[in-house]
Amino acid sequence: MKILDFLEKSIAVIGIIAFGGSVLPLMLTGGDPVAGDLDAAGVTIFYGGIYVLLLAAIALRPAIAFQIPFASPALTALIAFAFLTALWSLFPDVTLRRSIAFLFTTVFGIWLGLRFRFPEIMRLIVVGLSTLMFVSYFMIFAMPEIGLDSAQHVGAWKGVFFQKNVTGRMMVWLILALVWLDWQKEQSRWVTRPLMILAMLLIVMSQSGTGLITSVLVSVALLSTTMLRGSIRNFVPTMALLAALLVIMVTAGATFWYDLLYALGRDPTMTGRTVLWEHIVHSVGERPLLGYGYAAYWFGFNGPGSSFTRDWGITSAHSGWLELMLDLGLVGVALVLVLLSRLLFQGFFAARYGNSRPEAAWAFAVGCAMLAVSVSESVFAERHSMNWVIGTIAVVRLIQQSRWQRMLNARAEEQARLRRHAPAGMPASGMGPAYAGQSRGL
Repeated sequence: MKILDFLEKSIAVIGIIAFGGSVLPLMLTGGDPVAGDLDAAGVTIFYGGIYVLLLAAIALRPAIAFQIPFASPALTALIAFAFLTALWSLFPDVTLRRSIAFLFTTVFGIWLGLRFRFPEIMRLIVVGLSTLMFVSYFMIFAMPEIGLDSAQHVGAWKGVFFQKNVTGRMMVWLILALVWLDWQKEQSRWVTRPLMILAMLLIVMSQSGTGLITSVLVSVALLSTTMLRGSIRNFVPTMALLAALLVIMVTAGATFWYDLLYALGRDPTMTGRTVLWEHIVHSVGERPLLGYGYAAYWFGFNGPGSSFTRDWGITSAHSGWLELMLDLGLVGVALVLVLLSRLLFQGFFAARYGNSRPEAAWAFAVGCAMLAVSVSESVFAERHSMNWVIGTIAVVRLIQQSRWQRMLNARAEEQARLRRHAPAGMPASGMGPAYAGQSRGL
């Protein structure tokens, strides 16, 4: 069993590295890491190998295999709808191929959420993303033609990742996992804190303003949940204080937005995003309900986004919500809102009232991060992306918590009912030693 456990954890780490948004798949298959051709035959074969490994890991645990389709109805519906969009997609073959990639990315997250205990998941994320971080530092100094940005943000540290903002996002997830492990004392501080410093340094040197803000946001969101668990006398003043701070931040942002953008290395056009968004809004208006087909809008040089793809090299809306509208329309937006609402609202209330409060607090922090990043980056329903894998894990763990809680409540109610109807002199379990043993076995 130890060998099997080691194999499963190895597959998990390999998957995290593969879905980490790095140039490693291209480099390992002989591609050009600077050109970034993710549709190359070698990269396709590489990810095909990852899918085979994932299927092998799932096959080792048949019980988990049967749980995967029912782990989250909203996730299952989102996958099914992505495939369905091939019927009206601009490029049906592209949509089908990329929907398969989206399927395996989501299944990977579901498998992680079902297979491992939560502290193990955090450690696996740390191992995988720390590996990418150390490879990034190596490339920055040993292979600067890959490790440093030579295009729009010359000299910015992007490491092993395709783009500096990807560097920032991956380090955000690494920091969130490290903060949780440190907070819960699940890992030595001599391990977690040096890794946090290295991750923060990479974010700062990558000049990723979104990554810097989000890393602080998720840490505050995670640790502030400790203030939610007291009595109502402590809870109300805490929420009032947080609400007041939010109002102050929003007011300051609205007043000094111009200065804040320049302080973060951005201009009033959000580095050209406003021009892009104006074009996308017009396109969304033409197909608002069902979109253009999953991952089809930016394909090739003949589609509606070809001018940006050809002239600017853009293959993303740089907005989570606009990308969803292009790919899956309002239907996709509605499904993602269901998932995000679960993270924010169920995560928040489970962090206050639930039995697994630290885990729920992590899910709440993930929801806050995805909401913040979605303003300027595409993070929803991504294929081969740790952004989506992290979100999937958080959703699945919250649903599992809810199911376990309902099961425990039902068991407690049944035992209470049996005690009420038990004859005098019977054991407290209500059904004697045989039933008590069965109960313990559950």
